[in-house]
Amino acid sequence: MKKITVREIMKFGPCDRYNVFTVFKLIKFGKTPLEILDLPISKSDKFWLLLRSDYIPIKQLHILACDFAQEVAYLNPDPRVQAAIDAKRLWIDGKITDEELKKAADAAAYAAWSAADAAADATRAAAYAAAYAAYADAADSAAAADVDIGTKQIEMVRQVFIDMEELK
Repeated sequence: MKKITVREIMKFGPCDRYNVFTVFKLIKFGKTPLEILDLPISKSDKFWLLLRSDYIPIKQLHILACDFAQEVAYLNPDPRVQAAIDAKRLWIDGKITDEELKKAADAAAYAAWSAADAAADATRAAAYAAAYAAYADAADSAAAADVDIGTKQIEMVRQVFIDMEELK
């Protein structure tokens, strides 16, 4: 598996807390994506680095976005949430247009604003995750689905890298 280098990470423009010296202390002369998943850094920083087409094919990133959203969809029973995830999967397979996908994403975003019960934050997060899955990428979906399932998402990303390695 290809190692990710300090130079590569710095080209992506990390936040100020990850200057070149900090990054070098973490990865020395390079680490594989699987090794990066085990580093003592936040889940969101791992997602920021690894959920990009430089490391995962774009189609798989879209599938991950759907999978992330599916993990929290149960938090919002509004059918527009599941419809957005289903629409994205259809779009990935080329069965619906960009416009149809946008309509599903807009409906899921509206469902997020409509969530006004006692668990509003969780239901909004689920709907936003579905909206992002429908019209964004895996990194955005991971951030939107931040409902304490980050560990499961990390394992889902780990499995993608394992599967990619096995296909070689």
